[in-house]
Amino acid sequence: MASSELSTGSASALRRRNGSVDSDVPKERRFSTAKGLTQNELHSAIHRQFREAHEGHKPHAGLDPSRASTGVVWCTERAYEYGLLDDPSKWANLGQGAPEVDEDIKGCFERPHSIDISVNSREYGPTAGIKPLRKAVADLYNAHHRQGKSSKYTWENVCIVPGFFVPDYTAYNEMLSLFRNFAAIPIPLDKKDNYRIHADKIEEELKRGTSVILTSNPRNPAGNMVANPELANIQDICRDRATLIMDEFYSGYNYTTDYVDTDDVLIIDGLTKRFRLPGWRVAWIIGPKEFIKAIGSCGSYLDGGTNVPFQEAAVPMLEPTKVRGEMKALQTHFRTKRDYVVGRLEAMGFKMKYLPSSTFYIWLNLEGLPHEINDGLNFFQACLQQKVIVVPGIFFDLNPSRRLDLFDSPCHHYVRMSYGPKMDTLKAGMDGIERVLKLHKAFTDKQT
Repeated sequence: MASSELSTGSASALRRRNGSVDSDVPKERRFSTAKGLTQNELHSAIHRQFREAHEGHKPHAGLDPSRASTGVVWCTERAYEYGLLDDPSKWANLGQGAPEVDEDIKGCFERPHSIDISVNSREYGPTAGIKPLRKAVADLYNAHHRQGKSSKYTWENVCIVPGFFVPDYTAYNEMLSLFRNFAAIPIPLDKKDNYRIHADKIEEELKRGTSVILTSNPRNPAGNMVANPELANIQDICRDRATLIMDEFYSGYNYTTDYVDTDDVLIIDGLTKRFRLPGWRVAWIIGPKEFIKAIGSCGSYLDGGTNVPFQEAAVPMLEPTKVRGEMKALQTHFRTKRDYVVGRLEAMGFKMKYLPSSTFYIWLNLEGLPHEINDGLNFFQACLQQKVIVVPGIFFDLNPSRRLDLFDSPCHHYVRMSYGPKMDTLKAGMDGIERVLKLHKAFTDKQT
């Protein structure tokens, strides 16, 4: 099983040994163990707090349900300690990976304000989803991506699901470790490639015997994507050799693909990001019929299927012309927000080496800051004091059980910040970060 996770890493493969290492990573990373922290971590209060709260470097820490270990959850709990729950309106949460859900985005259609509960929806629904929604999803992909093609999706190529157990992001590191019938091994990508998954990397992993490749496109947190013709090349490489699973939850913010419904390709998407309805928990998987049947069978004992009234309410939202207009409006709106955040950061003195071409994340390099705030954890803590939340880059690192020294991580000098929130939140967040820089006399000459 290959899984891709951002860190300096993406794509993972089923193999016996670890793969290549990011070019910026020392050949030998130091260990920070339960018996003693390295000197760097020992002299940083926030790093010690991370170790104490997460306890990931201790054996089997992932089995302790009392410990929050995922990035956003851990960051939010630290914000509680600084008063987030007392008045959330005074905070700029740039850590949560969610788009704004309000109705004031020009060109977007109005979301339902109430749900009609039909008599049929009171019954148990099919675990693979109701047929009208499965057909609406198939029709949407045919209209947007299969025009002029002899191969078309049908409702039998679609499974409606409430969530996923193996998507491409850091929250499922610990969960994956509990499964014993496959091994998910992340493979680092090179910083010089802007952390992009590419055909050569896929080919390399398939030569090792990988049978499944799981990757996200567009990517979180780097905000880049693989487009055609390279995407088609990756599909050709995997054909008849491995199953390709594409997490496309951010597809509405930049999308291009051309899959064939008979290939071993599974597409994962839903209402969460591009329809701005994360609370609905309605998503889908598209792929060959035999895969969909198997996934539907799993749903009978994993989750029982998706909430039926919300499925019924989602059907009219998937009309292809309506969706095309929605995506155009979103891309315009979020590009404006991206340019605002990037412009503010550059004005503060940050050097932005590349712009995210998709999603709504900035992967911000802190190396030009003063020593006391030039790593993700200490910058995160300084931001908390200004009521701003970001996510330290170490949460996207390839660091099983958190045993490796955090200061050696290639993600150590990064934070992920989201421009998903409304513009007033982004302005407050940028103001708070600017205060952090002034307090530490950073970029006084506007040079990194």
